Amino acid sequence: MKGLGEKENLRLIEQLHRGESYSQNLLNSGLLTDDTEWWAAGPADILPWAGMFRGREAIARWFKVLNDTMEYDQFEPFEQIAQRDTVIVLYHAHGRAKSTGQAFKSDIVRICTMKDGKIVKVRNYYDTASYVAALRGT
Repeated sequence: MKGLGEKENLRLIEQLHRGESYSQNLLNSGLLTDDTEWWAAGPADILPWAGMFRGREAIARWFKVLNDTMEYDQFEPFEQIAQRDTVIVLYHAHGRAKSTGQAFKSDIVRICTMKDGKIVKVRNYYDTASYVAALRGT
């Protein structure tokens, strides 16, 4: 089966940003597969959401861990790029660590690989030092 075009892939990802909750939109979208790979940068011994998570249930746990640890005041896409089966979304994000109240600020790069209208791989890159400092209260 031939994959969807760039415009359709971009439209699918853009729909996730409508409404209140990106994570719930994603989890309820039908875009994730049982083996979607979701990876986030950082030292897993400090950032409990860092590392590889596979499948919808594991990705749901990833969002729970992140949201139980960090509170976002802003998580806003500001640029989206599509090329072939890849959609890249750039975000402005800031908030605070729930345990320390310390602020963090980072742009986030989320790279989504699509196949036949589904997300098969996601890579998340961000200023891990800002998150680590917030969790350590420094």
